[in-house]
Amino acid sequence: MTAYGHIILRIALLAAVLPGAAACSVKEDRTECPVYVTVLTDRFVQRGLNEGTLSFASDRPIKQEAVNFLSLLHRGYTQPCPREYARAAVIAGLENATVSDGRLTVGPGEQADLIWAYAETFSVNADAYRIDAEPHKQYCLVKFTFDGSSTAPPDYPWRFRIKAECAGMDLYTLEPVTGFYSAPVGPNAVGEWFGVLPRQRSNNMQLEIFLPEQGSQTAGRTEYVVDLGKAFEEKGYDWTLEDLKDIEVQVGFVNAVVFVTVSDWDGEGGNWHVEI
Repeated sequence: MTAYGHIILRIALLAAVLPGAAACSVKEDRTECPVYVTVLTDRFVQRGLNEGTLSFASDRPIKQEAVNFLSLLHRGYTQPCPREYARAAVIAGLENATVSDGRLTVGPGEQADLIWAYAETFSVNADAYRIDAEPHKQYCLVKFTFDGSSTAPPDYPWRFRIKAECAGMDLYTLEPVTGFYSAPVGPNAVGEWFGVLPRQRSNNMQLEIFLPEQGSQTAGRTEYVVDLGKAFEEKGYDWTLEDLKDIEVQVGFVNAVVFVTVSDWDGEGGNWHVEI
């Protein structure tokens, strides 16, 4: 073999050896590299929730964006996050509430939203992480009935006001946030009466019954006060369930009796009554 041939052989051997040497070197420290978190929201779409808000944070806010879940089907939403500690939340049903500083709150006089949410805190030593977000019901729907009817008589003069001690929730733990909640309840466009309670820490709740002032459906002098929390407590209502149950309140003034029906959101449950 000529001298030139020996040179070509050595170059070929170096080309074969050097990549292997590089691969066997000390592994790169990737603790400072982000983890790419993909949040799948397909389960929200399956629930009929097509729009919502995605939020990401660590020890500080990272990003928050309103999104269309339909546009994310089968691919999700990807966001780089710190490896050592990060949080993600998906919220659907926002209307009256405001989101700020990692909290969702509704002001006095505003009815709570029909919120469905998912939240997760994670620490991931990998380049990618996937979250399959499953919506959970964060509200108690209060349905008012009158002698078995979902609508009140045409000349029914009263209105209701629900009061409670929590008016929102933490985005990343879904725990209730203390704050004064007061929401009026009257007939909707089809004459049905519904109130909404956000997730509570305890059964510290009241139902006020008032005659509305002229020209107003939300203001008026309180005539009766019902300890709604006591009725919840006696019936074992659980505010810690992942998916909160709804209740039905049957209102009757003749015998000063309020009948309370506690039922799951899909209609399952039993009936009780409470005398006041």
